[in-house]
Amino acid sequence: MGKSRVKFGLFVVGISASAVIALVGILLLAQFIVYFQEGADPASIFRGHALVLPAADDARWLTPTHNRGAAPSTAEQEAILSAYWLAWEALARAYETKNLADFKTYWSGDAYAQAVSGVDLDHPQTLDHTSHTLRLKFFSDDGSVVAFEDEDFTLTREIKGNLI
Repeated sequence: MGKSRVKFGLFVVGISASAVIALVGILLLAQFIVYFQEGADPASIFRGHALVLPAADDARWLTPTHNRGAAPSTAEQEAILSAYWLAWEALARAYETKNLADFKTYWSGDAYAQAVSGVDLDHPQTLDHTSHTLRLKFFSDDGSVVAFEDEDFTLTREIKGNLI
């Protein structure tokens, strides 16, 4: 076996090993990119956020809560109210900054369509909301699904000092 054959054999092994290493590297990079582009799980807004409760006159639960499903504890009601309040703050932030990036984290369905349609991308606005009265419609046994209605809330929009 000659020197050139050994060199060629090392070359073939080196190229094969480099190809495998490059392929593994590309797959790992692709998984890394996909992980960060998935976005937040919409249900995660009910877990792990800071508990920010509005004042009692800004938002409250109707009592007693008659609903289908389980009855949420006071702590669960506070967690739901806090997540809902964060959603309203995201809406107010979107009206002011015209940035809709985190809308899908907090809003879905008809509420999402209505919230997006209200954002005027040409004029920044301020949004104020008060007097939220929440009526629980459904709360699942494991606490992962909740449905409620917001009745009689007050919404004020202002563009350049003019109330809408």
